[in-house]
Amino acid sequence: MSVRPFTWDDLPALLDFVERVQPGGAAGREMRRRIFQETLAEPGLEPEKNCLLLVDGSRVCAFCLVTPELPIGRAVLGVDVAPHLAGSSQEAGLLRQGVARARALGAQVAHLCLGNDSARRELVEREGFSLVRVYYDLVWRQECLPKPATLPEGFTLHRFQTGDVPTLTAVQNAAFSDGWGFCPNTPAQIEYRIGMSNTSPQGGIFLLYHASDSARAVGYCWTFRVPVEGKIRGVIGMIGVVPEYRGRGLSQPLLLAGMNYLHCQGVHDIGLHVDKTNAPARRLYRSVGFEKTGELDWFEARL
Repeated sequence: MSVRPFTWDDLPALLDFVERVQPGGAAGREMRRRIFQETLAEPGLEPEKNCLLLVDGSRVCAFCLVTPELPIGRAVLGVDVAPHLAGSSQEAGLLRQGVARARALGAQVAHLCLGNDSARRELVEREGFSLVRVYYDLVWRQECLPKPATLPEGFTLHRFQTGDVPTLTAVQNAAFSDGWGFCPNTPAQIEYRIGMSNTSPQGGIFLLYHASDSARAVGYCWTFRVPVEGKIRGVIGMIGVVPEYRGRGLSQPLLLAGMNYLHCQGVHDIGLHVDKTNAPARRLYRSVGFEKTGELDWFEARL
């Protein structure tokens, strides 16, 4: 086996590998392949430099996708490996090359996210990573949505429209300016992601505050869909309110608007991730019926 950079000629074999290790059933097969291909084409990713493959002849056995987020000094390593190689010396070699690539990009830290996988956890700790953050995996599986609280006077909800990319970029960057691991997005990145096949403009919702004759976006909810265990799951991908408007009872109506959109799309259930340390957000999600189903551990290596 050897590690080498991805080329676009490798795409069919890489998509076949993704399908093998991330099974989504018939309903999700094409969606998963399409999402991954679209991810590789994101602006600024440069997969020919930043995607490393562990190959056995022409067969892909693992990959490491290094996503640069240099404005905040980090690179995120997405590693997926065939089950029989999890925690192996081959995976360790791939991880080392991913870390070397992150260092070459000029990142000060490398971050890596794992589920509850003890073999791989032991490997990343041996390779110099340490646990820095835990996120809860929450899922909503009820029949009916709760009735949302009424928005305070002066606030309304507004669906994403053509031309709203600068607004979405500004409100997202403002809402998450104090968030752990958040890298400010550019309009080009937002425009590309809103056009990906597992989301839609209609699944983006703004919270507007009206003052005099103008309206300002002060929050948003962005939804998408993913295949999970043979079903299609709706996901609250990001939801946030800019700091000066928090604590006014705005988050629940915004969250339920996003959930209602997904519910109307016929998804099997609805999921999201929340920082274990974010007690207000955890209370919000619990209040509408989300339940914890697992954890995601974020590891960091100083470069």
